[in-house]
Amino acid sequence: MRRKLAGFIFVASSFLAAQNAMAADMPTKMPVKAAPMAAATPWTGFYVNGGFGYGIWNDDEALVVTASGACIVCVTQVQGGKGWLGTIGAGYDYQFTSKIVAGIFADASLSSLKGQLQDRATQTSGEIKQTSSWAAGARVGWLVTPKTLSYWNGGFTSARFSGTDQLFTSTGISSGISTGSSTANGWFLGGGVETSLAPGWFWKTEYRYAYYPTKTYDESFAGGIPLGRSITFKPTVQTVTTQVVYKFNGGLPAPVYPAMPVMATNWTGFYANAGAGYGVWAANSTENFPAGSPTCVVCTTQVQGGKGYLGRVGAGYDWQFAPVWVAGGFGDFDISSLKGTLQDLAAPGSGDIKQTSAWAAGARLGWLPSPQTMTYVNGGYTAARFSGVTMGSLITGVPNGTTTPSFTTSGWFVGGGVETTFDFFGMLGKGWFWRNEYRYSSYSNKTLTEVFGGAPFADIAFKPVVQTVTSSIVFKLN
Repeated sequence: MRRKLAGFIFVASSFLAAQNAMAADMPTKMPVKAAPMAAATPWTGFYVNGGFGYGIWNDDEALVVTASGACIVCVTQVQGGKGWLGTIGAGYDYQFTSKIVAGIFADASLSSLKGQLQDRATQTSGEIKQTSSWAAGARVGWLVTPKTLSYWNGGFTSARFSGTDQLFTSTGISSGISTGSSTANGWFLGGGVETSLAPGWFWKTEYRYAYYPTKTYDESFAGGIPLGRSITFKPTVQTVTTQVVYKFNGGLPAPVYPAMPVMATNWTGFYANAGAGYGVWAANSTENFPAGSPTCVVCTTQVQGGKGYLGRVGAGYDWQFAPVWVAGGFGDFDISSLKGTLQDLAAPGSGDIKQTSAWAAGARLGWLPSPQTMTYVNGGYTAARFSGVTMGSLITGVPNGTTTPSFTTSGWFVGGGVETTFDFFGMLGKGWFWRNEYRYSSYSNKTLTEVFGGAPFADIAFKPVVQTVTSSIVFKLN
């Protein structure tokens, strides 16, 4: 748990693009002169916020005897869910210095993050949704400019998940088995960027990772008769939201601080980048049997899931075509281990499947809130490589003789992030930047032919979407 917590602190901090404004960067021909004493944007005060976003969740599942906890389906499966959410909140910030802002907040979301809860012993599954959540915590931020705050946050969170009506996966007909709804309590880490739009009005974009401990869903039959078995459910949820913020500080005098000399940064030129991050995926899956037949054997769509870490290297070219606008093209490559589950509910069996690598090529457009910091959006083409799978028994995990091949699937991506000059307290010198990026990738459907004894056995459809957040060091060759 300590190692996982440390990893997620690193990922959440990837959205804290809070570099020292005195970073040594590549100047243009004429430096920007030091500004006179000037009033900053007033960050101290109460505020309300509202917006919307998208999320993906994964959960680790097993099937156990309710009374004893002994496993029935002993091999942990990774299920997934995805969907949209709307959020509202309120909080209070206090500006301690010319650069540091801290505060407390609470927010609540209505959501429809839909996935599957499975009973693999009876080959049934039911749709389960995260229908709502709330969080309370604290944040601390660094003012990249008087009007732009980059921050990280953390605290307590609680999510409500719906009950399920378990359907036979082969027909979609109700089995009469159901589970109740439940509330999961846990913690979250995240970060984002907030900028002033007009007096009192701000805009923020935020990434958040929420972790919840294991919940147990007891199964019952029609009329509420306990079946004596339970499905364990251990979710993690990753969301990104964009929100409008209104601060009730219109009459508050803005703090006045001496401005520091700022050197303009030349964003035009080639660059190379390298970094690391965390990702989750969710994949819609069905199964046809026999191979090549349009007749489905698992007719209800199941949502599989995966999660893990990745490393990224890349290169690109940027052109600063206006004082506050930058555009460019880039390509990058990921080595990853986003590990999840591929299932054959007809056999029944399952096996580990991983996104082992991915690459992307695209363009980005950036806006400079200060000469040394760029916020940007990007998009383009992407392809991902997934491993082959050796299916095993759901009870013991022992291979059952069926396999699927490795494959590559292609699609598109959209994302965005923050990049700022970074000299690590004067140790690196000119040309170094720190980039923090969110990316959403959607891939085409792939048909995976399951083979038994060298002969086709079944076709499993697999259509993944992937969310990643990365933190990278960039070196510009100018």
